[in-house]
Amino acid sequence: MVGRANNWNHRLFVQASGEIKACGYELMMVNAYYDKLSEVVRDAEVSKLPFGVIHAEKDIGFYLGGDEEDRQEALRLFRINCAVGRAVGAEKLVLHLWSGRRSDEALDKNLSVLSSLYEAAEEAGLLLLFENVPCAFHDPVTNLLRVKASRPDAKFVYDVRFGAFHEQNELIVSSGALESGDIAHLHISDYIGPAHDFSSLRPILHLGQGIIGLEALLPRIAARYTGSVTLESPEILVDSVAVDAINRDLDYIRRIFSAAECNQF
Repeated sequence: MVGRANNWNHRLFVQASGEIKACGYELMMVNAYYDKLSEVVRDAEVSKLPFGVIHAEKDIGFYLGGDEEDRQEALRLFRINCAVGRAVGAEKLVLHLWSGRRSDEALDKNLSVLSSLYEAAEEAGLLLLFENVPCAFHDPVTNLLRVKASRPDAKFVYDVRFGAFHEQNELIVSSGALESGDIAHLHISDYIGPAHDFSSLRPILHLGQGIIGLEALLPRIAARYTGSVTLESPEILVDSVAVDAINRDLDYIRRIFSAAECNQF
């Protein structure tokens, strides 16, 4: 709901939130917020909206794969993101451990600071979750298993669109990760396709409009998973929020996750 088209105007979302049939929200940190961070945090606090999840700014993964100076910058930004999460009352923090701009080529460098990432998140009272971000060198599940090898207590967020990109949705459903709690959050949107084509990652489609086959996939996920879900179908308008389109997608999720209620994140 907030993006370049509306000049990252978070207040549009706050104003429209009363019409949106969501249990809570995932706050996406973006570069544009750093210059007005106190304003964004104040408006989030005053709104009293439930921000159960914060998504860390995506360039952190880019800096993590760089040299030592870049990694220190990544940790500085990550601590700021953690502080914002704590301020708005979030319980979970989503991180792109590697970046689309640098991909997973330097994953060893990224993994070398895991302990620092966990320390910052734990100090802020946040559960750190690593996302299955598209890769150019390996694949997300292989990379996240490397995280798990380093941190047996690691938890993850699974994005079904990214899963479709790498053709790993079937693998995740059959892996036991949904039942075990290793996957502690979901991102749901649809995918234009085809698989393994980086140009197909945009546009992000509304539910049921893409190639994933959500009508078949989501019931199988819902039968195995009881955690939180974020709808990620963008509707970024210049001076308003596409409430009807967003609510249609939320209704789609509720219909399939029929036992879901607005519980704690």
